[in-house]
Amino acid sequence: MKASVLFKQGEPIRVEDVELAPPKEGEVLGRMAASGVCHSCLHAADGSWKGVPVPIVLGDEGAGVVE
Repeated sequence: MKASVLFKQGEPIRVEDVELAPPKEGEVLGRMAASGVCHSCLHAADGSWKGVPVPIVLGDEGAGVVE
């Protein structure tokens, strides 16, 4: 799937192909047709918030359960 990935704070977010493991017990797989990047994601990306673990997939606005 395609995801917006931050590799280093202060650098541009890159759209990358990423692979996910199937959901484990107690987890769900969601399908997103589109995703927004909220202010929290922007603070993580621009370095306003220090110590954000990278790489990190940004964009968490919207979902639907698939499995």
